[in-house]
Amino acid sequence: MDKLNPWRTGGATALTAAVISVVCAVAVYLCPQGTVDVVNSWAHGLDFTMLRSDRPWTLSGLAYGLFSVTLTGFLVGALFAGCYNLVGKCQCCR
Repeated sequence: MDKLNPWRTGGATALTAAVISVVCAVAVYLCPQGTVDVVNSWAHGLDFTMLRSDRPWTLSGLAYGLFSVTLTGFLVGALFAGCYNLVGKCQCCR
């Protein structure tokens, strides 16, 4: 079983999360009701329409969200790689 590099896996996960976040932000900006409809379809009947905000968009809010999702993505990816490597050492999991 090959080991995963936690830095590289974390970086790849962070980049993936950042791209998804930007695409989502653009979708919400261009088509707010459409994105709510898509999320509602994922939620098995729950209605998220009430969560829509009428607050104006700010660049600082977008930057803060992008930073936090990227950091979280990195931490999740690095943790995943560490757990993957740990499980790979276990004789019972081979």
